[in-house]
Amino acid sequence: MKSRLTITLTKDVLERVDRIIDGKDLRNRSHAIEHLIRKSLTPTINRAVILAGGKNKEGTPPLLSLINDKPLLFIIIEHLKKNKVSEFIICAGQHEGKIRKMLNNGEAAGIKIVYSKENKPLGTAGAIKNAQKHLLGEPFLVIHGDILTSMDFKNFISFHEREDVIATIAVKPRRLEKRYGKVLLQGNKITDFIGSDKKDQGISIVNTGVYLFKPEILDLIPDKIPSSLEKDIFPRLAKTGELGAFIFQGIWANVSRAKDRLQAVSMWNRRIKN
Repeated sequence: MKSRLTITLTKDVLERVDRIIDGKDLRNRSHAIEHLIRKSLTPTINRAVILAGGKNKEGTPPLLSLINDKPLLFIIIEHLKKNKVSEFIICAGQHEGKIRKMLNNGEAAGIKIVYSKENKPLGTAGAIKNAQKHLLGEPFLVIHGDILTSMDFKNFISFHEREDVIATIAVKPRRLEKRYGKVLLQGNKITDFIGSDKKDQGISIVNTGVYLFKPEILDLIPDKIPSSLEKDIFPRLAKTGELGAFIFQGIWANVSRAKDRLQAVSMWNRRIKN
């Protein structure tokens, strides 16, 4: 249901509104003004943490795996740039030198990159806590550096804002594999987070390794002590109703193993053709 509203605009603003009327999606001034207001109210996340400290069986970081001759890192950054992310904190661990050679500070790619150094491995949660000074007390996105996905991050961000929880995990129905953590759902809330070390079988809702966090999550992570999102933080949030689940359609693949990489490239190519 809509309400009628009378507004007064200056001539130059009205001319700019008229220029976006295309006669199809935006048929008149009312449609155009509503579109602009909705666009301005859509929440944005400007900052993303990439967890890139892992390595595959070949001993190289999955983030540098080639997808159609392009490093996964480039694909992740390009996709997030389209969704208004402009600053990246890369937790690269021992791989920092290799990644710096490719992107340095990101200026050439039109983004900002900073590298979060760890004197010792701190785990997925500890690495984020270690990067706290770069997060500036604002909500942020986290993505594992071995993930290829076509997820619509705008929908993910809007969902996270609506649910108003400390953390939201992007999840996906999938035949359960032992190496993926799974979640139990009630509505849009995760009621239990079960690590990848638990035995199970069949179809499950799995953690995709893509998260949105309010800055309050940093208060739950110990400083300078190794800790895990999956084992230490998510189960705790699930018990307090502060862990949301965003179920999405589209491509998602873990490329840390060679056989998975081949499947991921095949899916990605089909997406490009379509």
